[in-house]
Amino acid sequence: MGLKICSLASGSKGNCCFVSDGKNNILIDLGISATRVERCLSVLGANSDSVDIFVTHSHSDHINGLKVFCKKHPRAVVHCQRETAGAVSSHCGIAPRTDARTVAVGGLTVTAVPVPHDVPCFGYIVESEHKRVAVVTDVGEIVRDTLSALCGCDVVMLEANHDPERLRRNSAYTPQLKARIRSRYGHLSNPDCADACAYLAAGGVKNFILAHLSEENNDPELAASEVERGIRVNAGVTDARVVVATQNSMTGLFEVC
Repeated sequence: MGLKICSLASGSKGNCCFVSDGKNNILIDLGISATRVERCLSVLGANSDSVDIFVTHSHSDHINGLKVFCKKHPRAVVHCQRETAGAVSSHCGIAPRTDARTVAVGGLTVTAVPVPHDVPCFGYIVESEHKRVAVVTDVGEIVRDTLSALCGCDVVMLEANHDPERLRRNSAYTPQLKARIRSRYGHLSNPDCADACAYLAAGGVKNFILAHLSEENNDPELAASEVERGIRVNAGVTDARVVVATQNSMTGLFEVC
């Protein structure tokens, strides 16, 4: 049985990603309204009462809808790593299940990958019968260990948060905020995302979803073109698929069989 992945929403106003093998349904983060998540799951043919939710970190745009969703659907199971559990519980008033780095959900294996951010943060790799998809957002720097973990995935969802020049020119952002975003504990730029995707494409990854784009400091066409060019020029790969996840709509459904 293969895997399916779809971004329900991605950006600074809320994040949520769906992964399924057709029997077991996972949400990675729940930073949008419970009602919107329910509608998206209905479109995808998934039951809101039987999902496992994996939290990447405690920032509000990743957990804002969690409390209401869990109240409406008490059978939903919330998972996180022990480093984030206290902050998630404090924000949402729920007690998440704290997992080992690798945990089984039915026929799925879910592995947490630590990534640098300004709070404890994790990406997730979901595997079923040798098919693998990965979700890594809110990451200031892609280190070699992370790249190694993502190699061999069929689909990688990776942050392409900002264009460095647009960020530099943004007069609404303070120098301190700009420095935070650019730091290794901030957010990944288009060029850094392009470099990482080129490395992964050279290793065989063919499908990429660009995530967590800044509405102020980036543009979907700009991010996609820069990543596509990086893959083509630096990896010599011309048949990679690059899709941009947006704040207000679902992506198409990637199916890996």
